Amino acid sequence: MNDTIIRHRETCTLGDRGPVSLLHFHHDMVLLISAEAVGLYRDRAAVEDPLGNGVLGYEIIPEALRPVWQEGSGYVREQASGFVGLHGGAVLFIRPDGVALYPDGSSALRNQSMFWLIPYAPRHLN
Repeated sequence: MNDTIIRHRETCTLGDRGPVSLLHFHHDMVLLISAEAVGLYRDRAAVEDPLGNGVLGYEIIPEALRPVWQEGSGYVREQASGFVGLHGGAVLFIRPDGVALYPDGSSALRNQSMFWLIPYAPRHLN
């Protein structure tokens, strides 16, 4: 795979999260995709940190957009240059400001009907 954003993909099972797809960015961040949520982590070690150190953001996938697990490819149907198509139709789009969820590819490419955005910088509580 030759991608300017994603270095490689991994599928595995993580305890109570069940099967997950992990997208490893070239600059070490990891995007976790599970059946119910998406998380952005500082690096691979942070994915399994029980205290949540290294979590940059975490969002629930609306029930209607939840992906379906496929042997061999996990939750990811296609992936190229920041476009991550999920089995089931929803799309994650890796943007300059973060990772966004859209209902489909057409919406992602037009930046319409975005459900949420996980920014790259961690959120601070006031």
